[in-house]
Amino acid sequence: DIDECAIGSHNCSAAETCYNIQGSFRCLSFECPSNYRKVSDMRCERISCFNYLECQNTPVRITYYQLNFQTNIVVPAHIFRIGPSPAYAGDSIALTITRGNEEGFFSTRRLNAYTGIVYLQRQVSEPKDFLLDVEMKLWRQGTYTTFLAKIYIFITAHAY
Repeated sequence: DIDECAIGSHNCSAAETCYNIQGSFRCLSFECPSNYRKVSDMRCERISCFNYLECQNTPVRITYYQLNFQTNIVVPAHIFRIGPSPAYAGDSIALTITRGNEEGFFSTRRLNAYTGIVYLQRQVSEPKDFLLDVEMKLWRQGTYTTFLAKIYIFITAHAY
């Protein structure tokens, strides 16, 4: 694997970030939706919300992740772990894949009250890119707070 990002042989624009994957690369750009501000390269935080329902149902934080696996990964494979940090006694989470899983390759499971995982439940036979939206609703002291993980998953051909 040649790291096109490191040696500069990619064609990503200045607004995009080069992400190296096995045998290739991807150009990714991370924009925050309106009413969010960028607080790091990979994270947006909500600026404000105007009523109780909006505050509960729109994510307080959107975080981007990139994962890279090969087609010969053994399934089921735990590929992502999520939970509040710090976690407190009495916390409880609910995980939902809200977008990107139309073909049913992925699923979620709670490990305990405050930790969940996303796992690959079905073999991906061809190289394929996914963008999963995984919503975590945190129940803490009588209120729900929503967090969104946008996970880019690149499945590449395995090296022989």
